[in-house]
Parts: sequence; C-alpha cells; structure tokens
Amino acid sequence: MKEILFRLENVWKTYKMMGKGIETHALRGVSVDVKKGEYVAIIGPSGSGKSTLMHVMGCLDTPNKGNVYVDGKETSVLSEDDLAKIRRRKIGFVFQSYNLIQGLTAAENVALPMRLDGVGKKEAIKRAERYLLRVGLEHRLTHKPNQMSGGEQQRVAIARSLINDPEAILGDEPTGNLDTKSGLSVIKLLEELHVKEKKTVVIVTHDSRLAARADREIHIKDGNIDQDRTNHNNSHSH
Repeated sequence: MKEILFRLENVWKTYKMMGKGIETHALRGVSVDVKKGEYVAIIGPSGSGKSTLMHVMGCLDTPNKGNVYVDGKETSVLSEDDLAKIRRRKIGFVFQSYNLIQGLTAAENVALPMRLDGVGKKEAIKRAERYLLRVGLEHRLTHKPNQMSGGEQQRVAIARSLINDPEAILGDEPTGNLDTKSGLSVIKLLEELHVKEKKTVVIVTHDSRLAARADREIHIKDGNIDQDRTNHNNSHSH
C-alpha cells in the first residue's frame, strides 16, 4: 500500500462576500486521498472549487469544516510556524502567474525558499544554479523575469518549487498563461519529475487534454467531486 500524502475528510470551504453577507461554498464536503508518488489532475470549469481544493491541500488555505492531513499530520492542530515549514519543505508550488520577484535574477528567485530556511546566500545560489540547469535554463541564471519568456519564467518557478526537494509539487493552472508549445514543455517537465524522481504531482487545470495525461483525474463541479478516475493509457507512465 502506498502511503497517503494528502487526505481531505469532509472538507467545506465557504467564502463570505464582503459586506453582502452572501456565502459561497467553494468546497462542499469533499473527501479525497492523494497517495505518495501519484500524478493527479484536478479538473473543472472556472469557479468549480478546483483551486480552493489545491490551496486547502497545500495548507495555503484552511477549511471551515472537515480535516486535512499532510503526511499523516492533522493540519488544524499545527501552529502557523509548522504549517509554513510544511509549505516550504514538503510542497513545491507553481502558480499560473509565476510569482517571481522582478528585481531578482533567475538564480536569486530560485534560491529564495532556501534563504528563508536560513541557508547562506552563496550555497543557496549554487544550488539554485543546479536546479536551473535541470529545467534547461543554464543560459538564464542572471536574467531577471522581464528578460525571459513566459515559458522560461514558469521553468524558473518550477526550479524554485524544487529547491528544498519537496515530496509534492502542486501546480495551479501552471500552463494557464502559456502558449500551447511552452505549456506542453512545462507539463513534460513536471511529468519527468514524477516519473524519474517519484514526486507526487497535483495540477489544477481546465484543459482536458492536460488532465488526460495524468494518472488520475479528479473532476470538480460546484464544490463537489463529480468524478474520480484512473487513466490507464498514459504514454509517459512507466
């Protein structure tokens, strides 16, 4: 039995509209497990709750009701400090908007999570350069985000998500801002990390072609899991 890395039990997430008293249920009693080493796509239309699901899974957001476990630990009892550690060490995040710091070079952006963990600058930069090499950006080490294409910036973001060697990479629409070709190269990079390094990869997408490449698709509709199915025909899998 593979160990479970993320477990959500009857999770509700409700947002209140500012000043209106209207409640939106982004998640309605969702229960789901993601095992270590799985490659999962969470798919659904805009506003279906798929990003909320990932944010709750990755401890970026807390549910109103229900339990979230990361690697067997119940997150609701953890301090803000411990949650930050989980986010920094166990999980690498990749967002649609890259979230790079404009004034920093590619290497400095990638080194950031290590610096936050107290690693010295020189060592962090050295390791960052190694990771940039792995995502095919050795020629961009000293470039700033505005000197790179969208696809390159997203590769920098992936290198940054890997720097602390997390168990899981969570990507929220990681190809959302990219053209088809760059998007595919980013997905292939994530797939390679999944296959070669046994990383758990969870991506949120509204693109059924990308979702079909994953080992498993979780379809979200109106805050509920509509479908949870395994894809058997994947070319990239072992």
